Parts: sequence; structure tokens; C-alpha cells
Amino acid sequence: MIKSEIENYAEFNIIRYSQVWEDADILIEALDIKEQDNILSIASAGENAISMLIKKPKVVYAIDLNVNQIMCTEFKIICYKYLNYEECMQLLGVFECNNRIELYKKIERYLPDNVKEYLSNNIEYIKKGIINVGKFEHYFNIFGKKVLPLVHSKKTRKDLLVKKTKEQRIEFYNKKWNNLRWNTVFRIFFSKTVMGKIGRDKAFFRYVNVNVAKHILERTKYAITQLDTSQNSYLHYIINGKYEDALPVAYRKENFQIIKNNIDRIVVLKESIETFIEREDIEHINKYNLSDIFEYMSEEQMCKIVRQMLTKSEKGAKIAYWNMLSDKRASKYIKELSYKEKESEELLKKDRAFFYNKFILEEVK
Repeated sequence: MIKSEIENYAEFNIIRYSQVWEDADILIEALDIKEQDNILSIASAGENAISMLIKKPKVVYAIDLNVNQIMCTEFKIICYKYLNYEECMQLLGVFECNNRIELYKKIERYLPDNVKEYLSNNIEYIKKGIINVGKFEHYFNIFGKKVLPLVHSKKTRKDLLVKKTKEQRIEFYNKKWNNLRWNTVFRIFFSKTVMGKIGRDKAFFRYVNVNVAKHILERTKYAITQLDTSQNSYLHYIINGKYEDALPVAYRKENFQIIKNNIDRIVVLKESIETFIEREDIEHINKYNLSDIFEYMSEEQMCKIVRQMLTKSEKGAKIAYWNMLSDKRASKYIKELSYKEKESEELLKKDRAFFYNKFILEEVK
């Protein structure tokens, strides 16, 4: 059995991410999901596994090592299954709400016992809205509410999210946003040290040998100048601590009923990818959302995992994943994989979750 390398270094006793910080729009486009597809998805907090249901795949296996992430995902699935759109978004924390406990009571009896017990011991998660309580969300909350106001006025922060042409966005960034204080504060807050302490687990930087803050600053500049900030849900959440009109795939009203109708196609499992791909009861996977799991492991471990994946995958199977700070690509080493370089680069250009350095799409030859 292949053992998961990250288990040796990182802690898994918290909700690390209470929502998914990867752009489901480009993921769905990359995987070209069909109704007959069997999909393996890293669960994280559930949104991307849920989002893929708009294409009505046969099954989505949502897996995660962290039991807290699994419970977060299972809770969201029950919300979609038993609530209407407004109620679901209010209970999750996407929309403002002053009666989340009442909404929670409507679905409590449908929850798995372990999820119900977990939430009863953490009722503040329900009050705040589950998508707002992860370690990473807390990190962004500090940045948006306490750090950014030291750099820019409320008006300037609001102006960042107003719809502009590309030329206007570049001018805004150069003349109003990109000052000395912005650069100084950003480089401190998004340093490996600070991010490792209050944002991500420091173990996630084990194979990172780049200037973390410099990289994220460059990607943030790209998002502000090259992409429509008025439609960037991730920017809205970071700056305002909440979503407004710009929403990720899983939260959009036009997708809700399709997701609801297909919600039973998600199978949630507390497992590492290493143990999942060795299961004998699952014979075939043809689409993979691997999040950024290769960021946290050696290239040797990555190759072991991918070679095992190939035993369950036929020609044409697609594998998608992100690199935030490392440069990992399985097709460098595995001849059975084809790197879809042009598609990967074009998709990254559209990626509104702008922290990532690379988006990788590979296909089994």
C-alpha cells in the first residue's frame, strides 16, 4: 500500500479550508465532463465536487484525508438536498442570514451521526456560516478586514471591484493601488512564515523553494489588471469578507436545481488518493480533479500515485491539478501521459483563483 506522504508532516484536526479556493469554471472546461464519466475529486470543502454535478456525471468520488473536510462536504451535500436555493445559500454562509440555527434544525435529522455530533460541538460554525470558518478563510478575513484598510481607503477598495476595461484596470492598479505600503504589507502578510503560521500548514511548503510573497503578488497583479474584477468572486470575498453578485459555480442560482437533482451522485470517502486507487471495488475512473495535492509531496511519490491511477484509467482519461508554488508535472516522467500545454496555459489565463502558478491538464495516451 502506498502511504500518503503529507500525513507524516501536516495536521488534520481542523477545517483547513471551509470553501474551495480553486476555480471550478476552468476545472469543468478542462475535464470536458460527460454523463457517463466516473470522476475522482479531492473533496477539500466540497464545492468543486458539487460543481461538477452540473454536467451530470455518472458518479463523483469526493475523497479527503482530513475528516473535518469530509464532514464539511457532507454537510453541504445535505443542505443542497433538503433546502431551497435561498435557504441553502443562507445556511452555508454565502448570503446574509439571521436565523441559521432555525434553518439548521430543518436538516439536522438528515445528517450522518458524526457530522451532527461535530456540529453540535461547534455550533458557532452554523451561526457564522460553514464556508466562513476555515483556517484559510480566517487568514483572508484578517487580510481583508484588518490589513488592507491600513493600505487603502474604503472607497479605493470598493473601486477595485467596479467593472472596468482592461486599460482602466491597468491604470487603476498603477496609479491608485500599487503603492509602497501595498507592496510592503503584502510581502510580509503573504510570506512563507506568516502564511505557514496562520494560513496554510507550514508542511505544505516542504517542497517550495521560491519567494512565496513575490509569486503571489505577481499573480494578484495579473488578476487585478487582466481579469474582470467585478466578476471575480474570490477577490470579492477576500476584500469584503463575503460574496456579493459574483459567485463561484456551486453557489450560482442557475446551477442549483441541476446540482440538487444530481446530488446523490457524490460518494464521500475519508481516504487518501493512495488508498483510494488501490481499492478493488472501484474499477474505472476517467476524470480526475486532484486539486493541488502534488504541491505537498516529492516527485517520486507523485509518480507512484499517477502510475497506480493509470491502472484504473483508459485512453482519453483526463487529469487536472494546480501548482501554487511548486513546479510538478507527472507527464515529465510518465510516457503514458500527454501534457495539454496550450490548453493548460489558456485555462490558467482565465483562472480567477489567481494564487496558482500553473494549471496542469494531462491526458492518458
